[in-house]
Amino acid sequence: EILWRDWEDLSAQPCVLEQVSKNGPLFEFRVMSYNILAQDLVEQGSDLYLHCHPDILNWNYRLPNLLQEIQHWDPDVLCLQEVQENHYWEQLEPTFREMGFACFYKRRTGTKTDGCAVCYKHSRFQLISLSPIEYFRPGLDILNRDNVGLVLLLQPLLPEGLDLKAVSPLCVANTHVLFNPRRGDIKLAQMALLLAEIDKVAKTTEGSYYPVILCGDLNSVPDSPLYKFIRNGELSYHGLPAWKVSGQEDYSQQLYSRKLLAPLWPSSLGVTDNCQYVTYCQPRKPDRHKYSRSFLLQYRFCDAACERPPELILLEGVTDAKPGINVRFFSLSSGVIQHGLNLTSVYSHFLPHRGRPEVTTMPMGLGATVDYIFYSAEPVENGKRGGERRRLYRDGALKLLGRLSLLSEDVLLMANGLPNPFCSSDHLCLLASFGLEISSL
Repeated sequence: EILWRDWEDLSAQPCVLEQVSKNGPLFEFRVMSYNILAQDLVEQGSDLYLHCHPDILNWNYRLPNLLQEIQHWDPDVLCLQEVQENHYWEQLEPTFREMGFACFYKRRTGTKTDGCAVCYKHSRFQLISLSPIEYFRPGLDILNRDNVGLVLLLQPLLPEGLDLKAVSPLCVANTHVLFNPRRGDIKLAQMALLLAEIDKVAKTTEGSYYPVILCGDLNSVPDSPLYKFIRNGELSYHGLPAWKVSGQEDYSQQLYSRKLLAPLWPSSLGVTDNCQYVTYCQPRKPDRHKYSRSFLLQYRFCDAACERPPELILLEGVTDAKPGINVRFFSLSSGVIQHGLNLTSVYSHFLPHRGRPEVTTMPMGLGATVDYIFYSAEPVENGKRGGERRRLYRDGALKLLGRLSLLSEDVLLMANGLPNPFCSSDHLCLLASFGLEISSL
């Protein structure tokens, strides 16, 4: 009873009702995101679970609990993290297939035995494209970890009788970002790669985006710089201590602190400061090259651009390093990354009736939020909070209809933290209901 989670129906809100009545029927579906705690990681980090009775940490105890929970909430799209490879192929994938899911899996690189999975009900969606992502890049310190992600483009399947109706494809992304609280630089680079892949997959031929749902364990807390980057679409990172990026722990007393410097990653990665692949954002004109501002900015840190020609005449503000009239033109080189996906969180990260923050996990008995479902929305205006820009959103073609409430730290402490006999992971599952506009052909 302590751990009971309420379903919050958001479809009855006046703004949603008005949009639904104005735009007609919706294609409704549920999305679950869940870090299910790989058994190998339980055994490698046994010190983290001293509060648990050994029996409830046994995979044969945890697996039926996890499957029962997923079956009970009946999602149409399931994004899982920390999925152990042998458990996936031997137990999870066959069971999910029986439940009507089509499943895709990506193991972490190197010697890691777990990874991410995305499953969808094949009665409700059809696969258009699948993009597994490996963040590891040999020789790059900023991308030297084994984390992975998956990006799918799905076509919702309308029921019979709606022959002259159409619904937009949906982009679903799932990832598990690096944990290490000191290496926020790596977390940001991993997120930039994921956003570049989403940009490629979700972009329409007209240059806009299909609706996007981004799930995952991002190992970053709400209102941290990484969280704000995803939500506000912009982050000025130059000089930021790496430990501050995720907001997980305070290392301000350290004598030496790694600071983020521009550029965060080399141009050889092929990803722009706008989190787009260079090859996908260049103008494609068969007859001539168009050297646009964004195109030229890709090469500002290459070896040739960084070498000063010895015969170059000194002109103040033009050929020297002093900021002049064009300082805004080159603002990105001072350490700003951006993306254009307009994402907001399903959850508010606060429980008003309890007056406490929501938590999604409890490492060492301390509650934190690190798991998220972000979704595409429409920006209305830029609000200011404490002098900083904060983007405000309203639902667009993709509408948030409901969500499964989260719990507070004190409630979970009464249940002896996570995992416990009823919740068989050290994370809570996230669940949201969405509606996609159905339009006439």
